[in-house]
Amino acid sequence: MASRPAKPEEQKIIDEVLKLYQLKPSEQAYSPYAETAVFHDPVSIAKGLDSIKSQFNGMPKIFESSVTQSCKVLEETTPTSLVIDLTQHYVFKGGNATPEKTLNSKITLKLNDSGLIEHHEEEWEHEENPSSDRGDGFMGKLSELRKKFDAKLVETLVSKDPSKA
Repeated sequence: MASRPAKPEEQKIIDEVLKLYQLKPSEQAYSPYAETAVFHDPVSIAKGLDSIKSQFNGMPKIFESSVTQSCKVLEETTPTSLVIDLTQHYVFKGGNATPEKTLNSKITLKLNDSGLIEHHEEEWEHEENPSSDRGDGFMGKLSELRKKFDAKLVETLVSKDPSKA
């Protein structure tokens, strides 16, 4: 994967998004997102900024720490799509069978005409998320329904307000 240095406007977006992954959610960290943004990873599909806030605000409840080990802008980045290779090391809160996990993800941030994130796709270990749109048929549709349900459940249980999460 060829990478390149981030442009200043890209670095601003990256810095805010990394705060979310580093368990530091704040209103400022969510500022690069459009109100209608969608977040899609192997666990959930969160539609709308409030739902995205709940997903990231819930992470400090699960993880003791989350450290960025590597973050590179990939050359496949375009003016409307910022693509990042992110390696993040997570330490779970006590009592879990797997106390630590390092995850390498491909993060694709699709930007709207205003330069705000409209779609945030996270692919763990750079493997595409199953989707009925990509031809994964019934299993893709089932996966999407589960992820939407998971996101709604988190949204119900976790505040969208970073200071109350």
